[in-house]
Amino acid sequence: MPIVQKIKKKYAKRFRKPIEVFLFHAVTEEYDEKQNMLIDWSQTEDFKKHIHVLKRRYTFVSLEEVYRKLNSRIPRWRRYAALTCDDGFSSVLDVLPFLAKEGIPVTLFINPKYLDGVSHREGYAENQQYITHDQLWALTSPLVTVGMHGYEHDDSTKKTAEEFNWSVEKCKELLQSHPRFVPYYAYTGGRHSDLTQQILHQKRIIPLMVRGKSNTKYYGAIERRPIDSYYWEKTLKNIGMSDS
Repeated sequence: MPIVQKIKKKYAKRFRKPIEVFLFHAVTEEYDEKQNMLIDWSQTEDFKKHIHVLKRRYTFVSLEEVYRKLNSRIPRWRRYAALTCDDGFSSVLDVLPFLAKEGIPVTLFINPKYLDGVSHREGYAENQQYITHDQLWALTSPLVTVGMHGYEHDDSTKKTAEEFNWSVEKCKELLQSHPRFVPYYAYTGGRHSDLTQQILHQKRIIPLMVRGKSNTKYYGAIERRPIDSYYWEKTLKNIGMSDS
């Protein structure tokens, strides 16, 4: 490796700490198979414990601040992280006061088709409850931002360019009047393609993946790691932390 590359790598390791973006879904006191799925659920006290564990290492900032830092040449001395939540399950409303008390910003990625509160997505648990339009618009805290998760919860890679473009535009149309709206788009399940990436970039919308990677610089998308109970131990191992 040339000496210049070695110096750059050493500089980056010391002065450009990677930024983590964490993802969660439903949070309830008890698991209910009629409303939850194990892969995207956390028990309330466990979720709070997970946040406290992560706060030992990371300074939490907004997703917008993460984007700014990844595009900046300014050295990063601290370890930064951001918190995101997909799908807009109504149970999330119960943990927002806890996150506010901890001073942790969170971005909620919403499927606006389900803003009637009870729309069921295909293949999901029955009777799942979603945040309603009125509940979402009542969230005006500076610690909460609202992003896009597609018009409905489906695989963007199975859509044609026209279908995906419609889904993005419909999602934006129904959410952009929210006072805390941000132009960020979380792919369902992280599933994406060169085509979906091209469409979002043309619209100047920031994509988010779920490939379990750290962010060192902005390379066309922001990576995330899940912290739902099902993935918690794996995520801790991948970031080199313990639960104790």
